[in-house]
Amino acid sequence: MSSRRRSTAIRYMPRLCAVILLTSSVGLTCASQSSTDKTSSAPASTAPTSTKSAVPAAPAAAAGPCDTPQHHQFDFWVGNWQVFEAKSNRLVGYDRVEKHSHGCIVQQNLTMVTDLYRGPGVGYRMSGIGVNRFDGDSWLELWADDTWGAIALRGTLDEHGSMVLTTLTPSRNRDLRLVWERRPDGSVRTLQYVAPAGSGKWELFGELIYRPNR
Repeated sequence: MSSRRRSTAIRYMPRLCAVILLTSSVGLTCASQSSTDKTSSAPASTAPTSTKSAVPAAPAAAAGPCDTPQHHQFDFWVGNWQVFEAKSNRLVGYDRVEKHSHGCIVQQNLTMVTDLYRGPGVGYRMSGIGVNRFDGDSWLELWADDTWGAIALRGTLDEHGSMVLTTLTPSRNRDLRLVWERRPDGSVRTLQYVAPAGSGKWELFGELIYRPNR
């Protein structure tokens, strides 16, 4: 190249090239003015953006107020049962024991099919419900039936793992104690004790065996 042509090129280079310092420190860019003029009027192309957003993970389920070891102490009694009189081994009733209300309540629904526990002069066989709940430091049961009335009992597990509930106030001048005992074969044995009010002299009144109703 001749010296004249080189000097001409050097003289016009500042007009043809601009140095732009990128704030991201990527580098230096040189573009001709003519190219800039051509591209400045063209619409800028934009990369497509995704409209999808990440689905947030579901929060872990928090434990409910009745999801404690104490609230599960009566779970062995939950089920659909045939009820047998232990002495005669005859079927005397059906009992559906359900756990509901977020695991807080164990409800008994008993229907007798024989005259066991039938009241004198009553024209039907007994049925009733019992609502059980762990209440702070012990279990509370509220029982009501269509023959004998209503009672309230309170108690806890004994050293053998059996549930023992005793009436809070006498019923017909008697105290009542009920015991639920788990058995290795999956059945539940219930023992019913009565005593003169306030005497503490317990006598076995009845014994029932709960077997799964299959």
